[in-house]
Amino acid sequence: MDNTSSEASRTITRLRSLSADFGALGELLSGERPVAGYSSLPKLTSWYATAQGQSAAALTLLLTSAEQAYAHTTVSGHHAVGSLGQLVKISSDITAHVMAAVAVAAEYHRVDGLPDPPNGRMTSRPSVRRSDLDEHLDRAVELIRPARAACHNAATFTETAALREASRAPAPAEPAERGRSPFDIPQPPSDSASVTLTAIQHRALHLIHTSTVKYSRWPRKRPVVDSGSPERITARSVDALEDKRLVARDFRTGLHAGQRLHLTSDGLQVLRRLGPAPEPAVPARPHHPGPAPVR
Repeated sequence: MDNTSSEASRTITRLRSLSADFGALGELLSGERPVAGYSSLPKLTSWYATAQGQSAAALTLLLTSAEQAYAHTTVSGHHAVGSLGQLVKISSDITAHVMAAVAVAAEYHRVDGLPDPPNGRMTSRPSVRRSDLDEHLDRAVELIRPARAACHNAATFTETAALREASRAPAPAEPAERGRSPFDIPQPPSDSASVTLTAIQHRALHLIHTSTVKYSRWPRKRPVVDSGSPERITARSVDALEDKRLVARDFRTGLHAGQRLHLTSDGLQVLRRLGPAPEPAVPARPHHPGPAPVR
């Protein structure tokens, strides 16, 4: 992250910390469950305050990232904001379920405190585990994993977007006595008709179109591409095709589980224009030394 902007670096750090916080909350909600009644309210309200704070942190990260330049100039930045939007939605649902558990506990405490009709005295009934209270907590626990996946995706996309935004920064204009102006700087192609690919990229584009190719990545690990065939596709080739907007990912799954790659409309046009993909290189035949001579 040395080449990323300071704001992107802070966002990535906060997302990783928030992911760890969600994991800690999940352990709390999965542990010993409180019973419905007055005694459980302090613990439940503490969990609610934690969930509410995490939801507010996710919303702050979304608003901050949406204001960054890379959110509007790079595909990865757009995906980063989308992942943060998912994170805000999921964290809000977690908070709502914990709040519902608080309401259930308070409601049953009120019922348990009603006077006994025969003698008008307050009865003391033992608190029991309530299935609807557990149901809300179980639903909150189920949302912890997708919340952490959204943190991971948002951090990865933010890092990629910041690096690409930095690489696209225009070079300083040369002095006018050299006879050049900023308008002389070559511009990237504006349509798919002028896109050029190397043989390796052409072959990768063809395989993505004809095979089930998945792109996955874990925190602080290099991305991995599963080509779905014996032929290998490098992550560098996929990144280049994605940067040219010829390939996109299926974001219905997280990067840790693998996101399927597919061609965009521009990718299909380029593939039709370039024609059949070049044949893959023939792998070198392994050399097997013969048996050692008998002495």
